Amino acid sequence: MDCLLPLNKSTILRYLGYRKKQELPAELDAITDKMIVKIQKIAKPRYHYQVFDLKIDEKSNKVDVLGTKLILTGKKIVEHLRYAKKVALLVATLGIEVERKISHYDISDATKALIADAVCTDYIEKVCDLAEVDLKKALGNSWYLNRRFSPGYGDLPLSVQPNLLETMQSFRKLGVHLNDNLLMIPMKSVTAIIGLFDQKDLAKPRWQKSGCEIWQMGKQCSFRV
Repeated sequence: MDCLLPLNKSTILRYLGYRKKQELPAELDAITDKMIVKIQKIAKPRYHYQVFDLKIDEKSNKVDVLGTKLILTGKKIVEHLRYAKKVALLVATLGIEVERKISHYDISDATKALIADAVCTDYIEKVCDLAEVDLKKALGNSWYLNRRFSPGYGDLPLSVQPNLLETMQSFRKLGVHLNDNLLMIPMKSVTAIIGLFDQKDLAKPRWQKSGCEIWQMGKQCSFRV
């Protein structure tokens, strides 16, 4: 079944450089509306998450993801996971098909290429939102999430990506791998780290429950592998 997520048009336009009160040409408005649907028809969104125990060493600013080779380093990730009882790793992707479409537009229609890229940027975030809703449902009401944190944020280096993707078997499950610059292929992919807490007040920065449309969508469909 088709599962079209409620993408945020104002966010897409912001990615394109438009300000809130800026008048949008009718032609561009129409192309954007069509592209929101078209990209979702072309894309093959998938996500995979897994929950692990963890051990935090605040003196050396590192987090061991137990049972794996993955070690997360930096003050920011230690702060993010402080008081967490477990950690969830998430990998999400839109698949290679949308990148092929954007590459086609790069040659044939630069405006559509820019709009398609902006739509994909919002789309992958919504797929991650849906993954969080799925994770929350799976965990039940006794667990609380904080916001997702990705390699490259703060002082968590991109160099953790190879071990993170290996831990999640991302190539086998999702077709996601790295190039020589540690950038993910397909490029419209995301990795994230989410703290899991047994007390709501300790789950900071607090998880923001996705809009009701995403929450309802989570009851009807899932892109989990």
